[in-house]
Amino acid sequence: MRFKRVFSGFLFVLVAFIAHAHSVNAEAALSALRRVEVKDILVDQRNDQPVLLLQEKKGGKLLPIWIGPAEARAIFMELEKAVPHRPMTHDLMRNLLKTLQAEVLRVVITEVKGGTYFAFIDMKAGDRRISIDSRPSDAVALALRMKSPIYVKPVVMEHGFHMKRDYKHPEKLGLVLQKLTPALARFFGGGEASGLLVSSVREGAPAARAGIRRGDIIFEAGGKKIETVDFFEKIFLENPLEIEVSIRRGPGGKKWRLKLEEEK
Repeated sequence: MRFKRVFSGFLFVLVAFIAHAHSVNAEAALSALRRVEVKDILVDQRNDQPVLLLQEKKGGKLLPIWIGPAEARAIFMELEKAVPHRPMTHDLMRNLLKTLQAEVLRVVITEVKGGTYFAFIDMKAGDRRISIDSRPSDAVALALRMKSPIYVKPVVMEHGFHMKRDYKHPEKLGLVLQKLTPALARFFGGGEASGLLVSSVREGAPAARAGIRRGDIIFEAGGKKIETVDFFEKIFLENPLEIEVSIRRGPGGKKWRLKLEEEK
């Protein structure tokens, strides 16, 4: 009997230790993730494909993910708090989960392969924990409806970019540039990962008047090859009233001349 009591006590301690270790490992894994929020839904004017723009809550790094029109509409409607006449797919999913007293603990975007992003939905139903494979667009649409946090693994966040606010060219020229990663190059510029991607153009600004569009690739400025936003800023500051850039839009390229009028 004494042996049984000792063994039972040892087993209890062992189970408690394993449970604690699992909890610590889970917390450590979660702390390594990047918490993000939905910044916007944009449209890639090159092919009219919607782009989900996620932003880090700490650090401000932006991550663009190309998604389908139906998923973009579902996300946009929730952002705008639009109420459909009848429940849409993601509304139905939310209603089912709430009826079953299930909880969406978090959504995690886990990896990107060949330009395709992967995610899972971490759920809890009673004492059960379930992770379900999902497209990021569906996962985000559901997370917004369930008021659940969205995370991105650090290796995936490497495909994102920072928007520095101390640059002068976004305000003066009306365009925002980002480094063209291999994943982005899959959608733009024929797969060639060189140059800078035009991620947005302000309506009526010099860049828009010159014909620059979102999705264009700027690979030269002032006759010099451009690989970083810092170098583009340097070229712009050397001659801010007039800068000539070469862009690539699909196969081939076309030269545009940007002119900035002096402020009165």
